[in-house]
Amino acid sequence: MKYLLILSLLLSGLFGFGQKPANNPIDIELSLLISRKAQYERWRQFAKEPSDIAGANKYAYKRDSVYQLYMEMIKKVKSSPKVYLVHINKAIKAGKVDYDGAYRIIYNYFNESLSYLDRDLYFLTRLEAYKVIKRSLFEKNERQLPERTDLYIQRGGKDRIRFSVPPIDAKDTLKSRGDQEIH
Repeated sequence: MKYLLILSLLLSGLFGFGQKPANNPIDIELSLLISRKAQYERWRQFAKEPSDIAGANKYAYKRDSVYQLYMEMIKKVKSSPKVYLVHINKAIKAGKVDYDGAYRIIYNYFNESLSYLDRDLYFLTRLEAYKVIKRSLFEKNERQLPERTDLYIQRGGKDRIRFSVPPIDAKDTLKSRGDQEIH
């Protein structure tokens, strides 16, 4: 009995060594800030395109609720520069964010079912997101994070289609029997 107890304790201790350390709570909160920004933009977009009045009210309510959470998170981050700015500066100095999660995160909302969109316009690395937070909330003292990524603005602020459709002109029309054109 004594040996079984010792063996079970040893085995349970081995499983604890293989686990990764938990994410830093500050990283989790900064990710939540970016997530709430994208969620707000999502519900704002849905509220613009309602099919009925009940849907419009539902989307407007969700938009306003998420906006409130987003603004509270901004206030929390801006009011504690000794916590958040110090953490962001450490990550920028190290050149990486130690976070057990996706390397790139959605910075602003887009319709994911539109496969032709250039996803680079909507995603940022966590380190890039930290730089945006630092620049906009702490250096420029803005009320919110910028709506679009720098890459999005550099490319003209419009969705870029990955493929091009050639223009149709007279030589592109097909001709069948005789001189009849088929369009």
